[in-house]
Amino acid sequence: MPALLNQLNEDLEEVVERARKSLVRVASGEGANGAGSIWHPDGLIVTNAHVVQRPPIRVMLADGRALPAEVLAIDHERDVAALSV
Repeated sequence: MPALLNQLNEDLEEVVERARKSLVRVASGEGANGAGSIWHPDGLIVTNAHVVQRPPIRVMLADGRALPAEVLAIDHERDVAALSV
């Protein structure tokens, strides 16, 4: 049983690391901050609509880089927005 638990632990560690790398911080003009997720490696980010109300929008990646972002689509009713970096 310990070997199975060790394997599970290693597998979960890999999943957590991959998820951590996909999370970003989104900041907008008046100091609003929120979380987002990298949806596609071409630079598509999904976040909440209420976070991106005022430009400029910046996305901070897990590796420390900060990138300007453009709002591609926004749905206020569902509180979701798509960004491009």
